[in-house]
Amino acid sequence: MVRFGVYSGDPLLAERALQKRLAEIKPTQKLVFFGDEINPERLLLEINTADLFAPRRAVVVRWADPWRTERELAQALRTGLPEGVAVFFLGEDLRGPLAEAAEETRHFPRPTGRALHELCATLMQEAGLPAYSFVVDLLVEACGGDTLRLAQEVEKFRIWKGGKLPPRRLQELCFFSQPQPYQFLDAVGNGDLSGALRALDTLLRTRWNPQVVFYLLVNHIRALLATLSAVESGEEPEGPEWLVRRRLLQARRHGEARLIRALELLQELDVRIKLGEIEAEDALHLFIWRWIQP
Repeated sequence: MVRFGVYSGDPLLAERALQKRLAEIKPTQKLVFFGDEINPERLLLEINTADLFAPRRAVVVRWADPWRTERELAQALRTGLPEGVAVFFLGEDLRGPLAEAAEETRHFPRPTGRALHELCATLMQEAGLPAYSFVVDLLVEACGGDTLRLAQEVEKFRIWKGGKLPPRRLQELCFFSQPQPYQFLDAVGNGDLSGALRALDTLLRTRWNPQVVFYLLVNHIRALLATLSAVESGEEPEGPEWLVRRRLLQARRHGEARLIRALELLQELDVRIKLGEIEAEDALHLFIWRWIQP
């Protein structure tokens, strides 16, 4: 049984390797940290602190790339872990002393071509879906080489399990049939002026309803503010870890005061839209230019 693992490279494949090991250990407690939020000394303290209520613990460090050259940490973990404790590191490229000290080290290149098709078929089979070649081709094209998006698209198809999906609906379900607003929302959250304008132009050219985009933007700003507020008050933010992490980074980039001003501006623009003083498309452009600082 592996109790010290290092997995890097493609994020989905690294995550699948981690989940496989966790399934074998079946920890009664899982502690998750991020490499830019704690230091190796704090990690070792967590590992060596006994928990009477959790005889089997798994400690997971995500975004551990800054730690890959930590020789003292690698040596401390190599000499032995406390009974019932396992530790795993995930990142983009962890090859170095930490990986050399681990019981299991795997670096996953991003799958392409045939390997990507095989991964898609595997994900569909695991979801209990028939892996028809034309559907696999469709999903591979839709994901654009991003394995996390591929997994999301397969999960989307899973809602049709046991039912009949008309062929004409296949492309509608795949995100590439209509660009999704995530790139636009991320650009706004990251304060990327030119990126937000480009992504918005793409959405509007593909006939996205600007009114829908406007309210998605309002919800995104609200989610950033809610995530920041929850973390600062010691509460658990809503959503999966990766999404909370992304929202928190964006929220901290702006701070609470600027996010509140953004909602005030959006509320003002919403009133003007409802009064017929401005079109939703113009309101989106006006918000971007007034709120995002070049």
